[in-house]
Amino acid sequence: MIDIHSHIVFNVDDGPSSIKESIRMVLEAERLGIDEIIATPHFDDSLYSSDKVPENFSIISSRIADCDVGIYLGYEVAINPSMVQSTRILKSKSLNSSGYVLFELPFDHVPVYAGELLYRLNIDKMIPILAHPERNRVFMKNFDSFINFLENGCLVQLDAASIIGVYGAEPRHFAEKAIKLNLAQFVASDAHCAEDYKDWYLPAYKQVRRWAGEEYTRKLFLENARKIIE
Repeated sequence: MIDIHSHIVFNVDDGPSSIKESIRMVLEAERLGIDEIIATPHFDDSLYSSDKVPENFSIISSRIADCDVGIYLGYEVAINPSMVQSTRILKSKSLNSSGYVLFELPFDHVPVYAGELLYRLNIDKMIPILAHPERNRVFMKNFDSFINFLENGCLVQLDAASIIGVYGAEPRHFAEKAIKLNLAQFVASDAHCAEDYKDWYLPAYKQVRRWAGEEYTRKLFLENARKIIE
């Protein structure tokens, strides 16, 4: 399996605070059968600084050299209006420098500039991936608004925790509906600690398989993600 959304880089956001915990996360992912992880620390001009990300990512890479897990660098981008005027910075924040840009919306609204930003990303040959839309209150209340948003041109990543009900019934129902309508392309851990992998990942895989069958489940957890790392 390939996890495209994980906060394994220590001391850069709300993920692990030490290299020890980062390594615990990688080892737990390996135990579950995850072969590759894209590290996605938050990129948010107002909250988090990315200055330490490359250095701390390199430290993790060197410390897990004997593990059978490959790790790659990307970011989870919290969008803001300035990005509409210049998408150049987002290219450098893409997953594994692939041009796939993982972005998140605020949980309580959909910014009016979001559609224009997605349009510009597509014009600039980047591929936006919307992280955990099932946790956005606007989309939860009105599924059609989510479908309309997808017309701006983006892929969809659902959180494993949402699928098993960690965030409540509404996000779980949303995730189920998105999967059954074939609207999602990825399921990822969004893990912030080793326990997130342990408690969420395989139960989510099994639940998706019950909803949609083995073939689509493999696409969500593995096959679609290969395009990002190859």
